[in-house]
Amino acid sequence: MSIKKQAFWCGGILLLGLAGCLGPMPPRVSPVPPPVPEVVPVPVPGPVEIPTAEKGRLAALWVPGPRTDALASARFLAQRPDLRVTVLFPDHFFGPDEKSKEAKILFRTLVSSKQIEVVLTLPDRPVLPLLMDTENARASSPTIAALPPVFAWPDDVVDQIGFARESFRGRWRAAPMGIQLPWDVALGPEFSLLARFKLRWALVSSSGPLPSVIEEFKIPVIRPALFPFGPAPRKEWFKANLQPILVSSGIGGPFQIGAVEDLAVLETLAGGPGAAAWVLMSEAMAEGPPPGIVRSTASSVDFTPWIGDAEENRAWELLGGVRRSVNEYQNSGAANLRSLDLAKRTFYSAESGTFFDHFGAERETAREEDLKRDFMATLSQVYRLMGQPVPPEIRQGFARGGRAGPAGEEADGGFERVGTALRWRDPANDDRGPGDYFYPTGAQFPTGAWDLRGFEVQPAEEDLTFVFEFTALPNPGGAPGGFSLPLIDVYMDINHSPGAGSQELLPGRPGMAEAGDAWEYALSADGWGARLFQSAPGQTPRSLGFFTVVKTSATAFSVTIPRRYWRGEPEAWGFAVAVFGRSPGGAVPMTVAVEPSPSSFGGAMAGRAAPPYIDLLVLEGGVQRRILGAYKAGQDITLPFVRAE
Repeated sequence: MSIKKQAFWCGGILLLGLAGCLGPMPPRVSPVPPPVPEVVPVPVPGPVEIPTAEKGRLAALWVPGPRTDALASARFLAQRPDLRVTVLFPDHFFGPDEKSKEAKILFRTLVSSKQIEVVLTLPDRPVLPLLMDTENARASSPTIAALPPVFAWPDDVVDQIGFARESFRGRWRAAPMGIQLPWDVALGPEFSLLARFKLRWALVSSSGPLPSVIEEFKIPVIRPALFPFGPAPRKEWFKANLQPILVSSGIGGPFQIGAVEDLAVLETLAGGPGAAAWVLMSEAMAEGPPPGIVRSTASSVDFTPWIGDAEENRAWELLGGVRRSVNEYQNSGAANLRSLDLAKRTFYSAESGTFFDHFGAERETAREEDLKRDFMATLSQVYRLMGQPVPPEIRQGFARGGRAGPAGEEADGGFERVGTALRWRDPANDDRGPGDYFYPTGAQFPTGAWDLRGFEVQPAEEDLTFVFEFTALPNPGGAPGGFSLPLIDVYMDINHSPGAGSQELLPGRPGMAEAGDAWEYALSADGWGARLFQSAPGQTPRSLGFFTVVKTSATAFSVTIPRRYWRGEPEAWGFAVAVFGRSPGGAVPMTVAVEPSPSSFGGAMAGRAAPPYIDLLVLEGGVQRRILGAYKAGQDITLPFVRAE
């Protein structure tokens, strides 16, 4: 720039009141604005707004598969704000790990920005029409020959939806718009209750290439289309089913996908980003089902998986008796509101369709037997939460007055001599602590794994052999002794003299022994070996040695200890035998929590430290329940001792 031009610009600036000249300045701009150059669109956060008169719309339902990476999926959606989807999260999709926690936070952000919406699910999957009234089963096809006494509690449906909705709002900070129907059952009477919660649509499983809707109920029931696998089938499916709808600016779908990346695949098929708008299912259903969705009528419902069999009907009968007890407690005027709430929530878990789906004479497997135990233990726990004794009808379970069922014990305990051996029998089916403990979750815990059936002492000239028999003795942990689930303590009182031994139990074992049963020796055994201790009142018991355990049969093991460690004959001794679950972390008792997990039993009373005893050697059915149930009243556990008769 010339010196003359520079002086001109500096003078102009001075006239505007600015101080100094800052050097060369750009050329003067013409007062007539030049043509605006073409701007390339840049993606911006948030849903892309596309005029519906020009663009077609797509509605998708994402149902994550079992191997889905929750955090990676959440990040994928966050990076593509133009992709919007309705999500049906399966149970236990989010774990306790840090990645799952981060994924939940990110998904919650996507919910708040309306990029995704989540479908409401009922965790216990109850059969809603049957909870309303078991007489609804008369509409079943095939027909049901025999029905149980009437169970009709519509309020339970309202409460179950209400509890699920409350949990949903706490997790997602939003209200649900749609609900998944448990077991895909849609009869009709239940929809008036669903509508109370402002649910706009219901969902059943996908089954074909075209989406359909049933409009005859109080709210529409949607069956999404299935998005096929493979490039060629997907292209053909898109051309046949979605392309005509998008060309006419309609709504295509809803269709079900298994991975969020499928949204990008569909977007490419539609012509790339921006070629079509993504809408949530609630938006697609805002003015009624889209015109392009297939209209269908409700088909008949098959209720036979849950009712009609003698065992299923018995379960409904038991359920009805407990429900009436809860109602009486609620109307008694003396109900503790917190106890009532816990009792109801526990009872609702017993209404799970999973229980009834597995009951039936044709399905007598270990899994089904364990579900029976869980069902009866759940019903028993309802009474415990209300502070009431478990009625005989519930203790009898499925037996109808015969042998005690899963919630009770079989009165077959006793003592006998077999040659020089002393043998005590323990009642069967009592490995539930005070009667309402649940097994840990997992297929590695078969029925009877902690059910002590017999304890035997075999004296010989040089040693004593202790034999323990169980209903089952599996070894999922690969212990060298051939079994890995139970941990067994045996306390021995060799003189029956108060004060001569210890009333305190081994470290980590709550409770005590009576003064007259004060023990001198204790044996603690598991699949890795046995440890012998000698009592030292006021001090930690002294370790005397470690001994090998030998599995003598599929359900029994033994421990042999030289006689030099003690004096006297076992004929005059007292014995207390306690069974625990062995903790995954070592030779300590597995804990009992309110809810079971792979590493703990369940069924503990909320607010109380539940004793970890799963089975005790007792000679009379019912004794164990009273002994271990004392913790519910804040009392200490006192172990029972048995003696040769």
